[in-house]
Amino acid sequence: MSIVRTARARVSRTGAPAPVGSERLRAMDSLRGLAIVVVVLSHGWILWPIEWIDDHAWVRPVFRSGNFAVTIFFVATGFLVHRSLSAHGLATMNPAVGIVRRVIRVAPVVLVAVPAVIVAGALVDDPNSSSTNASTTFHVFTYTWNWYLQTDAIDSRWDLGHLWYLSVDMQAFVALTLLLYFVRRRPVAQVASLTGLLLLLTWWRMHVADLESVINVLLRTTARMDAVVVGVLLGVLLTFVPPGRFSERALTWTGGAALAALVPLFWYCSDDARFLGWGVTLLELDVAVLLGTIALGARVLTTPRLSALSFLGRHSLVIYVWHYPAFAAVEARTRSWDWPPRAAVALVVTAVLCVATHYLLERHVARLLRHPVWLRLRPRGPVAAAGPRRDELAADDLSVPVAAGPADGAQDPKQNV
Repeated sequence: MSIVRTARARVSRTGAPAPVGSERLRAMDSLRGLAIVVVVLSHGWILWPIEWIDDHAWVRPVFRSGNFAVTIFFVATGFLVHRSLSAHGLATMNPAVGIVRRVIRVAPVVLVAVPAVIVAGALVDDPNSSSTNASTTFHVFTYTWNWYLQTDAIDSRWDLGHLWYLSVDMQAFVALTLLLYFVRRRPVAQVASLTGLLLLLTWWRMHVADLESVINVLLRTTARMDAVVVGVLLGVLLTFVPPGRFSERALTWTGGAALAALVPLFWYCSDDARFLGWGVTLLELDVAVLLGTIALGARVLTTPRLSALSFLGRHSLVIYVWHYPAFAAVEARTRSWDWPPRAAVALVVTAVLCVATHYLLERHVARLLRHPVWLRLRPRGPVAAAGPRRDELAADDLSVPVAAGPADGAQDPKQNV
């Protein structure tokens, strides 16, 4: 009971968990950077031969672990869902504002990329029919793409198949936002409901994995969103931890052990059967420990030497959306080439598309999500009146650079884009 009183006292005093400093945000970005690199490598089968890779068990996980990386993204998403919604205290959360902000964060790049891919294909003898393009566009835009692929994969654009992730992400975001809203004033109920949901989803994933094809299970919202639940549960549990409860050394050692554990899990989860069994559960719990120690102050993944990974993590959404159709487009037009120049051209095309999207679109999305109007849309109360965290005005997703407060020594948010 003393732990519960401590958590409630912290919420009543501050209205939110302690803010995550800029150094910790960079560490989380580095983890997401690792994940996006693995995702891109897992889709490289479009560009290079995979026979040699599949014949060598020690190499295969590096190029066949996209689901491993996506699970990392899901856990991080869950943690950021809670962090964003609880910025002024869950008691004053506005679920409609949270959902709208999430759509604004994710939708623009997709609204640009999908028509661009369809138009580019039509200019060079696109084999997809107009009905296929229409169905694909509708389901991607309405975040039902993963449901459609489970039943109508034949009548869909394969070069946009990877966007199933955004559908699961949005569905989980909406469901968990509503769940948190109903238990927003009861920290113990938050823990109980999320723990119960996690156990149910874990059982369900293992159950359907024995009954359905691997691809259908991997596309099921109910078989993938347990990782998002873990991330949200982590955010809730951190509100029970008093400031300074753990030493920085203990946190760093624990976070380092969790980071090291990703290596054997990387190999273990490379097999789909193991992944859909205990692999997902072990991975999401390990990532939660790693993120939790980072949020509490562990010096893990904070070295400036990882700035390149941190950069990739900040822009992981744009990279994720563009890389797969770019790879497919280059492959379709360079089939007579050797794979090294084809892969090089595909990576360059992806980079150009990402840079153009960042400057022409994403920077404006970031500014919109930082606009003070969002504060006026929140319920007014004693907690909100105390003043917002500056970094809460940034995007809910870390792939938009976050402007931290002066206490973190961050640069002006106008420069951090």
